[in-house]
Amino acid sequence: MLAEATQAEPPEEAQPVLWVRDLKAHFRTDRFGIKRVVKAVDGISFAVRRGEIYGLAGESSSGKTTLLKAIVGAVRPPLEVVGGQVDFAFLAGYGGLHRAPPAEVARIRWRHLSYIMQGSMNVLNPVRRLRSAFVDFAYPHIGGSRRQFEREVVAHLARLKLDASVLAAYPHELSGGMRQRATIALATICRPDVILADEPTTALDVVVQKEVLGMISSIRREIGSSVLLVTHDLGVHAHVSDRLGIMYAGRLIEEAAKVEIFRNPLHPYTRHLITSLPRIGDDVSREGLVGAPPNLADPPPGCRFHPRCPLAMEICKCEVPAMLETAPGHRVACFAVNRSEEA
Repeated sequence: MLAEATQAEPPEEAQPVLWVRDLKAHFRTDRFGIKRVVKAVDGISFAVRRGEIYGLAGESSSGKTTLLKAIVGAVRPPLEVVGGQVDFAFLAGYGGLHRAPPAEVARIRWRHLSYIMQGSMNVLNPVRRLRSAFVDFAYPHIGGSRRQFEREVVAHLARLKLDASVLAAYPHELSGGMRQRATIALATICRPDVILADEPTTALDVVVQKEVLGMISSIRREIGSSVLLVTHDLGVHAHVSDRLGIMYAGRLIEEAAKVEIFRNPLHPYTRHLITSLPRIGDDVSREGLVGAPPNLADPPPGCRFHPRCPLAMEICKCEVPAMLETAPGHRVACFAVNRSEEA
């Protein structure tokens, strides 16, 4: 399955189904007279094409999960979308689900846009059987008689190697892998246009990880959905993503086709991520980056990577590098790279 997924890339001319334009989502708090603004997502722009798996990578606290929450409209205080917009091919005129009326949100979620959250227990109610989750989320969109609906659910579960008996089970009665398969089934039963997957293989062993990733890839091929896959694991992206965006400290710093990112990483941070991957038979010692990711409540000026960057120049300390295309389909935000390209 994974070998097939690696080669099953959508055509270059595929039209976008999701656009993110200069999106800014900040956490604002006011406690004990102290006001803080955490710039978790700060000016991100990219597009997801129809039928592709677009991967987002970056270390913890780079803003990946906050970005997904802003896209899916799960914006609750202290999180606020303070700028930019999110557009879908199936929802026009609002600039994001967070601005759409509740009736439109109810129509879109699960039917056109679904969300595989980080950790299955964030979706499944521990005191209700799985059947109730499918009825609550999917039945309003699929309709028909309850018997017809149950037959469709059972058939869909079979595609994900789950027996119909899981519908009568409580979440705690299932293994972690079975719960994760159930959440994938829940997210795909309505054949949505876009699936957001936030660390879908977290806390799973490698065998179950392979099965879950294979299921996501096969479901994508079967129903033609686009997938926005968030994980810090570059090994996962190497297997299933078609294009890859690299995030650092709330900003997108590089984007290209997956093969291009792994063969020719341009940004110093991306290079570090790629070279840090273990390889069979390679016993060369690897050094970590100096320093630590910045505090997003008080980020450094200019390029946020400059305090740790081996190529940092004076301009990096005071100006934000623009995301520029250095080759067809390959964008990078780095003064050292873009200036060398211009020269």
